[in-house]
Amino acid sequence: MNPHRPLTHFLPCDKLAIGYLGITGLIFLFFAYKGLQHLQFSIVHGLSIGLIWWMATLKQLPHPMQVLRYCYPVLLIALIYFEVQLLSEMIYEPHFSYDTLVKEWDAFIFGSNPHTYWHEVMPGRLWAEFWHFMYLTYYPLLIGSFIWVWARRPGDFPRFAFVYLGIFITFILCFVLFPVYGPMEFRGDRFNKVSFFSRVISFLFEIGESNGGAFPSSHVGQSVGIYLLLRPINRYMKILIGVIIAGIALSMIYGSIHYAIDAAAGVLAGWLFYVLWDWIYCHMEWGEEEIDGGAD
Repeated sequence: MNPHRPLTHFLPCDKLAIGYLGITGLIFLFFAYKGLQHLQFSIVHGLSIGLIWWMATLKQLPHPMQVLRYCYPVLLIALIYFEVQLLSEMIYEPHFSYDTLVKEWDAFIFGSNPHTYWHEVMPGRLWAEFWHFMYLTYYPLLIGSFIWVWARRPGDFPRFAFVYLGIFITFILCFVLFPVYGPMEFRGDRFNKVSFFSRVISFLFEIGESNGGAFPSSHVGQSVGIYLLLRPINRYMKILIGVIIAGIALSMIYGSIHYAIDAAAGVLAGWLFYVLWDWIYCHMEWGEEEIDGGAD
């Protein structure tokens, strides 16, 4: 099978993406009277659906468009995460959150709130750089795993892309229904003066963070889902991804980006959402949607 041949059928992830974009796009349109941003997102969703539909049905795609055809779910994840707060505020009052409740759970389970002191256990610039770097490893894992399956395991790509996207959409639903901001106010400028990678993270939050998406941690949960999706993998890959997942979980506590319970819940949620969406994929009738080129 040639993974770089254009897709000429709708894949399961296409149907999932169109369904999600269509439903949320109609919601934004219904609430367009609340502000211009709602209308803008409704239009963006409509255009995104049109683009996915066009790419799925066109017989031949220019080579650069083939990359977009396969990898658009990675871009879609960034878009739908940015919308969390806006969707949540259609249910709750602006700036409403369950942080007080989650902090109580955090203290009950761990005996305190680890994010308030974890950085003091490992003080200094070296530790600050290390842990903030570990937090950033989520992004190459997220993007790299998608591209690796597309390039190296094209036969598994339809399942991978569908479950990959489904897991994240379920996290978005959790964030909308149960908004938690996390302990970002505790973070302040504690690390920005000493850590380059902390400044990078703060910049990413400024341009793309959507308040309310803290519990359970999608960074940890999506990483767990990716680990499960990539199986079978060799021992060294298992160890590497395991270290990355642990590093992401600990780094968000160290940097006061998440409560400790967010990370713990992310592990469980990632596994549960993987089981759910893998079951859906295996039990749905997808017809003949497959990558062009036949079997190897």
